[in-house]
Amino acid sequence: MISMVGLSVTGCSSAVVVRGAESPTESTSPELIEEATDFADWSLPADGKVLLVRRDRPGDLKYSLAVEMSPTDLVWMLENSKFVAEFREWTGTSPEETIAGPPLDTSPHMRRGQDFFQSAEGVSMIRDVLVDERTPELRVVHLEFRGQ
Repeated sequence: MISMVGLSVTGCSSAVVVRGAESPTESTSPELIEEATDFADWSLPADGKVLLVRRDRPGDLKYSLAVEMSPTDLVWMLENSKFVAEFREWTGTSPEETIAGPPLDTSPHMRRGQDFFQSAEGVSMIRDVLVDERTPELRVVHLEFRGQ
């Protein structure tokens, strides 16, 4: 939704239109998943479970995704998405860091990596990957793709 406000200005012959920021879109629809992954040239594993996708347009376009997967699927996803950044231990617990999944303050172990990437369409962006190593068999992966 785009909010619009009309203003009258003395000396102007027409109304001035001020556009507000577009409201975020959240969904698990295949269309929004494809839009987000296409934006960042990102590959999701077939067995991954998308918990939620969010699109924001506060200025530059930003997509956030939360996806559950196995450790094997995580390796596949990173390789096929050409994500080569080094991961480091991460201890943040801010609820703003995630859009879905269990609270980060209950995670036994987290790692985070970030790269600067140019998509096939020439869009420069930051790709941020936060891996919540929830159990030996489960990873909750929080992805954020921010256009520059």
